[in-house]
Amino acid sequence: MEEFLMKKIATIRTDFPTKFGIPRQSGVVAGLTGKIVFEPLYRDAAALRGIEGFSHLWLIWQFSENVQEGWSPTVRPPILGGNKRVGVFATRSPFRPNPIGLSCVKLEQIADSDAGRVLIVSGVDFMD
Repeated sequence: MEEFLMKKIATIRTDFPTKFGIPRQSGVVAGLTGKIVFEPLYRDAAALRGIEGFSHLWLIWQFSENVQEGWSPTVRPPILGGNKRVGVFATRSPFRPNPIGLSCVKLEQIADSDAGRVLIVSGVDFMD
């Protein structure tokens, strides 16, 4: 089986210190905001040149609290009361062969901070 490494480019900061209360997918609660803070290596302002021309961004991210060895082909989604097993690929379960998620968020603002330029986005579905 092939493996590949992904580099951590940024961290998203939200008001959710735990998984409880996080919307089940991006955009469900449009007013929830987060801040994307880039790692020092990627804080070059040129890397963001032109991003202001987009209304939304696709973010690929790692489930930081759900990294585990192995995986199960079926899960019990809470939306089904946890009583019915369905295929993991038919769900939004974070317990997947690759612990990655995909979210579409609205770009609200590009702001300067002590950590360089940060992106303020809304419609988040991430834990801090």
